Amino acid sequence: MTAIQLNAALFRELNVIVTDEELMGKTIKALRRITSKRRRVMSARKSEEAIDLPADFLDLRGCVSLTPDEIASDDRLAYLHRK
Repeated sequence: MTAIQLNAALFRELNVIVTDEELMGKTIKALRRITSKRRRVMSARKSEEAIDLPADFLDLRGCVSLTPDEIASDDRLAYLHRK
């Protein structure tokens, strides 16, 4: 089924459900279960993705205060500072 067909089918079923409070409660509970499972899957995928950072970048810790001369003397820092 296409997305448009699925959307139409969903709304046809919802028209039946909205007339019954008990069915609405069950539907909301089921949707929350489905969406929470989807969020967990997506979160797991994001945590599995490796971040490819240079090794020297991973060694950095804390805050740094650089003088304008230090920034100007390093091409990469000067470039970032201009951005």
